[in-house]
Amino acid sequence: MATVKKRTYDMANRAHQAAETRRRIVEAAARLFLRHGYAATSMNAVATEAGVAVQTVYASMRTKRDILEAVIQSTVRGDEDEIPIAAAPRWRQMEAETDPREKLALFTRVHREICEREAELFVVLETAAAVDPEIAPLLRDKERFRYEDQARVARSLSRQGQLRPRLSARKASDIIWALASERVYLALVKERGWSIDEYEAWLTDQLAAGLLAA
Repeated sequence: MATVKKRTYDMANRAHQAAETRRRIVEAAARLFLRHGYAATSMNAVATEAGVAVQTVYASMRTKRDILEAVIQSTVRGDEDEIPIAAAPRWRQMEAETDPREKLALFTRVHREICEREAELFVVLETAAAVDPEIAPLLRDKERFRYEDQARVARSLSRQGQLRPRLSARKASDIIWALASERVYLALVKERGWSIDEYEAWLTDQLAAGLLAA
């Protein structure tokens, strides 16, 4: 019995150490991608930044593409838990909200927080995808997942009869996808100097005006 318990403890400890090493690699890569770009960041540089051997980086993540994918996923979620955005408690709270304006405000707050974490890394991904055919599918998948998540908001409003007359859930999804994007966030906040609070209030107003019944 003692041997079994020790083996179980050792396995759990190794799993914890592996997860911690992966976290350090992902965080180090994110810093380097932002600092130097994807193409200029080597696996050796990631290893040095993370404080591990380069062999450890390859064993944990295999390729630089895999590292970029993990960086994007973890920054969108805000952690490394394998929990999709649409399954997170705050997202469920937003979908359950019956007041349409408050529903959009809750959605916009989640979107704002994602952009604060991830928008500049989105530029890294978009730039890499333009020149590297191995990265292009990552960008397509990310945009598809964003659309699917945002379409849930539109369908929720549609089920509750809160969309404007003759506005389909599909068209409402398109409107949300077009307005609630990293590109718009970067244009207004990073290029035009809006505060994040101004951006959040503007986006809530625009979504309400474009989607909700009077």
